[in-house]
Order: sequence, then C-alpha cells, then structure tokens
Amino acid sequence: MSDAPKFLGYWLKHIDQTLEGNFAAFLAAEGLLRRHWQTLHTLADGPLDTAGLDVALSPYLDAHDPTAAPYVGALEGRDWVARDNAGTYALTPEGVAAHANLWERIRIQRAAATEGLSADDYGTLLDLLRRVAANVDAYALTLRADGATSSPA
Repeated sequence: MSDAPKFLGYWLKHIDQTLEGNFAAFLAAEGLLRRHWQTLHTLADGPLDTAGLDVALSPYLDAHDPTAAPYVGALEGRDWVARDNAGTYALTPEGVAAHANLWERIRIQRAAATEGLSADDYGTLLDLLRRVAANVDAYALTLRADGATSSPA
C-alpha cells in the first residue's frame, strides 16, 4: 500500500467493500445470502403474509429479485419459518434461536468495525458522513439543473 494520502472516495469504497465482503462471507459460512438474513430479521419483528413481507423488503428487492418468496421458502426448508393456513409467515422456535445467534454475531462484527471509537467519535463520524452525503446530493441536483449528465472526475 502506498504512503500517499487517500481521498474520501477511496476510504468510502474500501470500507463499503470490506464490510460487504465480511458480511457476505459470514452469511455464506452459514449457507445464507443477505436476502435470507433480511427476511429472517424482518420476520423477527412479527408475522407477515407474502405481500407484507415483499413490502417490508421492498428497499432490497429489484427486477432480479422481485419477491422474498424464494428466501422465505429456503428458511421454511430449514424449519426457521412456518406458514399458517392464512398464509402468514412467522419464525419457528428454531428460527427465533437462529435469528438470536446470527444477530449476536452480526452485532460483534459491527462493533469490530468501530472499535477504538468513543460514542462521541462515532456520532461525529455519522454526522460528517451525513453532511458529505447532503453535499454530494446537492451537487448532483445542481448538475441536473445545469443539464450536465456526468460529474467531473
């Protein structure tokens, strides 16, 4: 690694790619994908039918993954989720235990990412990132208003 100073974009990409890679590897070791976790975690908040589950997970679904059905089906196959006669999905006792185990390990992984930061440091970090995000969003609006289709390098 070079000793040259790295810019914001480098650190944001590095952190994002490393966090995502660590999380994907953790889930893969359990035979899960992120959508399995999101489905399990959503159902930990309470039972939902298929439509409700799709609405709750809509921020994560797209044209390639338009529904949570295959993920909830896989969780049913593990006996972590059961569907009642009304079509409502809920965690089974095994699902509650699996969720608790995974959630604790995810919390440990999250804590490792911010080790050495005080609560004040972490709050400042989030505030700074929110401000950078707002600046980037505002600049993007300016570019669109000016008719530009791409930003400078």
